[in-house]
Amino acid sequence: MVLAAAKGWSLVERSVAQRLTFLTGLHTCDLLVLDDFLTTPITGETAAELLNILAAREGRGSTVVTSQFDPEDWYRSLHDAVIAESILNRIVSNAELVQLDGPNMRRHTHAETTS
Repeated sequence: MVLAAAKGWSLVERSVAQRLTFLTGLHTCDLLVLDDFLTTPITGETAAELLNILAAREGRGSTVVTSQFDPEDWYRSLHDAVIAESILNRIVSNAELVQLDGPNMRRHTHAETTS
C-alpha cells in the first residue's frame, strides 16, 4: 500500500470518514516516512495525534525519519515533556541512526544551477 500525504493536508479539515481512512492507512502501511521531522514546532494536538499513530504502528511496519536535527534536539519542537518522551522512545528505541555529514546539497545544487 502506498499512501502519500502532501504538506498542508489537514486531518482536521476532512470529513470523519476521510480522516479515519487516512489514519488507518498511516497505522497499517508497510513504510511510513516522516520527512524533515520536527523542522518546525508542532502543536500539542498534532503531537498527540503523532503519538497515537506511532503507538498504533508498533510491530506493524517500518518508519523512516529524516531530520536536519539530532534526536535529542527534537524535544525543543515538542512542548509536552511526557508526549515528547513517548514519541521519541517509539522512534529511537529500536532505530538504526544514520548521520550524514557534509555540505548542504540543496544549497550546493542551487549554486550550480544559478552559475
